[in-house]
Amino acid sequence: MTRDRSAVIAVTGTSAPSPDAPADEAAEVREFVTQAWCRLLGATHLTEHSDFFVRGGDSLLMTRLVRWISREFGVSVPVHEMSRRNLGDQVALVHAMVSTARPQRARPAAGVREVRTFLTQSWRDLLGCPTPGERSDFFALGGDSLLMTRLVQRIGREFGVPVPVHDLLAAPALGDQVRLVVRLLTSGPCPTLDAPERAA
Repeated sequence: MTRDRSAVIAVTGTSAPSPDAPADEAAEVREFVTQAWCRLLGATHLTEHSDFFVRGGDSLLMTRLVRWISREFGVSVPVHEMSRRNLGDQVALVHAMVSTARPQRARPAAGVREVRTFLTQSWRDLLGCPTPGERSDFFALGGDSLLMTRLVQRIGREFGVPVPVHDLLAAPALGDQVRLVVRLLTSGPCPTLDAPERAA
């Protein structure tokens, strides 16, 4: 059984990333896994050596954790591998799998339909909402700047295009976000969008 160390894990991580992997990728994995533990266990002050089961987890919650990770990063993580690891080792495992899988993932077609499908599913995952409509507002459905940043990261991973966070913040409606991403995919960076008028 592992024991907690006194140092609390920072969002940016305390261990050095692999030399051939981007530092922001390692931080992204660490932040997601740590937040998932917090949501599932109601735990605080997590450390590298925190044990999922000692903190109140069980096999059902572990399965949910693995499902969330698979959905977020597009990798298949074996439940038994995660169950044998403390928090720090889980982060390292997921990061290694993401780093290995990423170059092999084919980019989907960049059409309007594919972008809309991807954004719709991302909204559902991040906001826990039913299928949003064309005029649905990200913030009205419970989104915030942190979730918007995670949405930007997802878009970048999926389509290989950088999306300025401020551009997406200025386009909170689903339809506007679809048009923004399609425009970036077909013609590169575009001027910042003006905030759309919201329906009364």
